[in-house]
Amino acid sequence: MAFSIFAAFVFLNFFEPFGLYYDKSISHEDVFIELFIAMLTAFVVLLLTQFVVRELFKVNKFTAVTLILWFLFEATLVASVWFILEVLDKTFIGNYFALWLENFIAYFLIMFLPYFLYVSYCHTKDIIKRLETEKNSSISDGEVLKDISLKDENDDVKMILKVENLFFIQSSDNYVEINYLENDVAKKLLVRNSVKKMEEQFSHTLIIRCHRSFMVNTSKIEFAKKTPSGFNLRLKHLSGVTIPVSKSFISEFRKFSS
Repeated sequence: MAFSIFAAFVFLNFFEPFGLYYDKSISHEDVFIELFIAMLTAFVVLLLTQFVVRELFKVNKFTAVTLILWFLFEATLVASVWFILEVLDKTFIGNYFALWLENFIAYFLIMFLPYFLYVSYCHTKDIIKRLETEKNSSISDGEVLKDISLKDENDDVKMILKVENLFFIQSSDNYVEINYLENDVAKKLLVRNSVKKMEEQFSHTLIIRCHRSFMVNTSKIEFAKKTPSGFNLRLKHLSGVTIPVSKSFISEFRKFSS
């Protein structure tokens, strides 16, 4: 988003398209200031649409069609804000719709290319990352972990545990709580670390992140119950404990539950 705005701003100032400087009564400095205000306004509107509107309406993924519709929606909002600023800034006499349409077309021409070039770049990057992940996750039987080393934030090993004896890992302030089985007894161990760092350590294994505060050993799942917010998991040999799977981690969870 910031890249698109910056690219458009540089393009307008250095290549002077659309006859920006044809009106000799307007200095280059005035044009620069007006463009800066216009691009800054567009950036604020795009921030709101990306981080407020999308969150309110739970818009997480786009298809080609919905992406184009979203671009047109943002163009409509930016054009409307530019229209309001122009009307407030000067005494306008003329067709209001024509003025709004002029702003809409201007945004479309300015932003279409950098916007979709950046989206294409991100999409290609995601595809490459997904392919690499799928390749790395294709672990042969001989490569499946038998034992795991549980480390603290300084990479000091605090416990070596058989994979089948690990139940789940839970965030606890600046620590993680390791829930495991020892001599048929469920036990816990606090280690100064974070779930995020643990997630990196156990990538491409059966131990996955299922929630902001939880990682679970998928080989220990007894059953999963659907809930409005995702799933609740019950683990083998561990009664009375429910592990949540939040919506943001459902896709990763389904790879191991299918």
